[in-house]
Amino acid sequence: MTTLATPRPRGTFGAIRRPRRGLRSLRGIQGMRRATQAAVALAILAIALARTFSTTGGGPAGATTPEALCPFGGIETIGTFIATGGYVPHVHAANLVLAVALLLVAFFARGAFCGWICPLGFLQDLTSGFGRIVKKRVPPVRRAVRALQIRARGLARLDRPLRLLKYAVLAWAVLGAAYFGLMVFRDVDPWIALLDLGRESAGFGLLVLGILLVASFFVDRPWCRYACPLGAANGIVARLSPVFLRRDVAACVDCTACSRACPMGLPVATALKITSVDCTGCLECVEACPREGALELAVGMPISFGRAAH
Repeated sequence: MTTLATPRPRGTFGAIRRPRRGLRSLRGIQGMRRATQAAVALAILAIALARTFSTTGGGPAGATTPEALCPFGGIETIGTFIATGGYVPHVHAANLVLAVALLLVAFFARGAFCGWICPLGFLQDLTSGFGRIVKKRVPPVRRAVRALQIRARGLARLDRPLRLLKYAVLAWAVLGAAYFGLMVFRDVDPWIALLDLGRESAGFGLLVLGILLVASFFVDRPWCRYACPLGAANGIVARLSPVFLRRDVAACVDCTACSRACPMGLPVATALKITSVDCTGCLECVEACPREGALELAVGMPISFGRAAH
């Protein structure tokens, strides 16, 4: 939820700073974020390779399965665990521990898991970044994408309702696992497909993974925006978080750089408080802001009672 800004007298302005571009953008907070994302992704890749070798005789038997590191498994099995004290297949106590940890992070840091840790989010960021480079340096591609965006402009009205789809996916995954006693989401999960590349078990999830990577070329973080059930669970808890971003209208120069930088397409430039459940805590908007102090992290009431803009 974001609260609409109302005009007020301008006070003392912060210093103007030049936005960081290219490799310079990896300094400071964004450098820390990208390093964290890369470290987690490399760790998961190493475990996935160990799993592959273990099934072909090239590694230790019983090597850790990357699936055990997915917190969504703990959320999927919650119904079965409450009803029977057991777990659905492919899930065990470690998944529950990770799920609780993720929900605690959601309360204390909103979407920081999505913006700083999630390997799928990192993969989408890489694809979107590659897409921007291609569009910038290859004029025919830039013109073609621009023409496509103009023709599809009317679809923008579907953005808000489509963001609700991830909550339906969450309900289907949790209720389906409780009713059928198995992970109904597993066959279409791009995370599992990513870990099972080259195996028959990748299944339909491989198609979903391919679609989201192609979509990431045109839209930042499409999976996170519209379909991720883990992001939906994170957002439900994040709504109660006392941590949020605050925009100082007195310091703001109304350049809208923050809104353009937001990978989730949030209207940061028209808000006083950025408390949307879709915020991933990436702080890209803060880094893009040219006025020091115009956007800052704050702690306060977890729920805003003003009008909301999405």
